[in-house]
This record gives sequence, C-alpha cells and structure tokens, in this order.
Amino acid sequence: MKVKILEKCYTGTVGNMFAGEEHDLDERIARKLVARRLAEEVKAKRAKKKFSDRSFASDEIVTPEDD
Repeated sequence: MKVKILEKCYTGTVGNMFAGEEHDLDERIARKLVARRLAEEVKAKRAKKKFSDRSFASDEIVTPEDD
C-alpha cells in the first residue's frame, strides 16, 4: 500500500521515514501507521481527460451528401 508519511517514524523494513515522503509499504505495516496517524493512504490520481483523445479525422464522417 502506498502511504504518505505525516510525521517522522521508523519501520524495520524501510528504516527512517520523514514527513512528506511517499513509500510503498507492506499492507500490514501501512495499516498500523495509518491507525496511529503517522501516515495517510495515497489515493490514486485520476488522469486528466485529453481533448485530443476525442478527435477523429474528418474523412471518417459519412453524410448523406457524400453519396
């Protein structure tokens, strides 16, 4: 689980972790840090929609006038 550290803390697997750092920790350790309010879970960021993804070539448009 990916967590963001809120306060300086230590774990046996990673060592010292400082405020503001993000670490990918074992699920069990991450849950303990979140429960003790030393870290918070990092939410997955949504990808911003790109308008270029919606575009298509004008030759793909079929209209009755083309017949």
